[in-house]
Amino acid sequence: MRISCSSLFLWEYPVREIMDILHKAGINSVEFWAETPFFWIVRNDEITVAELIESISLMLNGCTMHAPVMDLNPSSYNDLVHEATIKETLWSLDLAKIIGARIVTIHPGKRTAHRKPTNEDWEKFMKYLEISTKKARSLGIDLSLENSMPGVQSMCSDPCEMKEVLDQFPGLFFTFDIVHAFMESPDTTLSFINELGDKIRNVHIGAPHDGKPHYPVRYEKKMDIVLRSLRDYGYDGDLTIEIDDKVYPGPLSREEKIKELTEERKYIESIFDKK
Repeated sequence: MRISCSSLFLWEYPVREIMDILHKAGINSVEFWAETPFFWIVRNDEITVAELIESISLMLNGCTMHAPVMDLNPSSYNDLVHEATIKETLWSLDLAKIIGARIVTIHPGKRTAHRKPTNEDWEKFMKYLEISTKKARSLGIDLSLENSMPGVQSMCSDPCEMKEVLDQFPGLFFTFDIVHAFMESPDTTLSFINELGDKIRNVHIGAPHDGKPHYPVRYEKKMDIVLRSLRDYGYDGDLTIEIDDKVYPGPLSREEKIKELTEERKYIESIFDKK
């Protein structure tokens, strides 16, 4: 078991400082989002990449990576957006190889309109997965598909759809976002574990609160059953803290973010250490 944290919780800091904050919180792994601002806006600069490599090397338990997803959609009506999503994912896999990421998480497609996905939407998504899994395989990187938030236009937001996709791509793994599943129902969340537990390589940990996702899990005890179910299933991979700092009443200082991450880490450890 490795406790990690999404770099986007610390979006306002340079990459080196993100790693320092995580160390101070007792966290020794990071899920590096390619769109972390201080990196993303100068990502093609050689010095920037070298600084990222050096910063990641400071993490005792290494890193995972999240491919670009903002403004992107592998199933987009717009062919330019569809092709850009493929291009950005392939770029992120190359970067993952450079920084030694063990897993790269990607998002499913969704219908552009607020309607049920069509066969054409699914065909674009399958094309995206074919190209991406081939690239990941050639680089020796585990590619992992995250379950979507529930919604009429979503793909892979329920265990059945996710299983059908994973069965079509045997080398594709599963990043389990427990908040996304819980927004549908507790039963859906537990079904993901029971039906696809052997495919999970990364878990995004947070809680829904007031109808919004990515709240600290320790404040919502209803999520304990999910964490205990993962523990009892025998899950021993990455546990990635994913908190949206906009869920707080106001901006958090550096020290406040360290405190929040420290308490969240301790809480998760308290559950997974009880066997």
